[in-house]
Amino acid sequence: MQSEEIQPCELGRYISELQAVVVAICDSPSFRASPKSCQFLRHIVDRTLQGNVDELKERLIGFALLGRDASYDTGSDAGVRVRANDVRKRLAAYYAVSCNDFEFTVDIPAGSYVPRFYMPRSFQHVNPVPEFVASAESALVEAVPEPPPAAKISLHLLACPTLVALFLCIICMRWQLAQEHPFASFWNSVFQDHHALLYVPLSRPGEPQEVAPFDRLEDIGPLFSLAGQFHTGITPVRSLTSRLGPNDVMIFIGTITSSSASSSSGSSSVPTAQDHAFHSEDNRLFIDTSPSGSQIVDRSAGYARINTDGPAALLTIVNGPERSIHIDGTDNAAIDALIMTLCNPNAFPEELAGSFQDGTVTQIVFPIAPHAQSLVFHEALPMTQTAMNGSSENSN
Repeated sequence: MQSEEIQPCELGRYISELQAVVVAICDSPSFRASPKSCQFLRHIVDRTLQGNVDELKERLIGFALLGRDASYDTGSDAGVRVRANDVRKRLAAYYAVSCNDFEFTVDIPAGSYVPRFYMPRSFQHVNPVPEFVASAESALVEAVPEPPPAAKISLHLLACPTLVALFLCIICMRWQLAQEHPFASFWNSVFQDHHALLYVPLSRPGEPQEVAPFDRLEDIGPLFSLAGQFHTGITPVRSLTSRLGPNDVMIFIGTITSSSASSSSGSSSVPTAQDHAFHSEDNRLFIDTSPSGSQIVDRSAGYARINTDGPAALLTIVNGPERSIHIDGTDNAAIDALIMTLCNPNAFPEELAGSFQDGTVTQIVFPIAPHAQSLVFHEALPMTQTAMNGSSENSN
């Protein structure tokens, strides 16, 4: 029986049928003996039906399913490719013995992890026209005289060129707006113009530092997924002694303290991530941690605490010769909420437009309380940071 592919825009109409097919496949003898293959199939189908095909890249699948490190080498580790080939073979074996002509089918094309779905043409809900109705309509058509040629040109035909031109104008306007959206502009500056590095301190200082702490992987996962959308990646670093190159941008997650950073070796004047972390002492706003809790403090207002009516996140963007983005907060929930906001184009704060101007520092306070207003501070780069960056340039 002939079948046709279900287009991505039509998948929402057949979610229940496709989910039922996956259940039947995983219950079949071809898959019953391999729970990992079933898990792989469910994962890629669920992500596709949810519209999250950007997460179906080899590194992200290895990170989510196989427990691989976020920076593992996909060239030398073929775990995802081996698992995908096993699923393809089991699908072929399943369909070889299946006699159900009306069943939806799932296929994983070679070289891709995004499944395709097919259905028989007979499944489409087409209401047949009764024969006597068709005969009556045919008789009516034959009885009506054909109009003269001039009458065939309708207003619809005359309006077609105008409608096509209007449609193209709308498409162009939407494309232009998308290109100028603060979300695209901001992350293009990070991923396309720079090499993004990521440092996440341990929640329990004193332990050996992992590339990305295991207890924070789920929270920082959206950043790796976001980098995949821009066809690039983020390089995690183990310590703040990493040297920053001229095209590097360092992304810090959480509070950077002396106990969470190892001391820089040597006396080289080349700036390190640690230098930038501790020069945050020169920024106007910072997180003050005390036994009574964490608060955002304004140095320029006599170290007054900013009233946020509950937990809040603090975003700091430093635009010196070496750029850095610091995502901090009064607690982990506030930090996680800010990460999700920055990775969501529909919730991305418009206040970040133009935040990558050279020689400036942008700080924004994001209260977590509903309907709370953000506080935005655009200022010139503090003199100590300017002097540090200038001396490093001269030494190079």
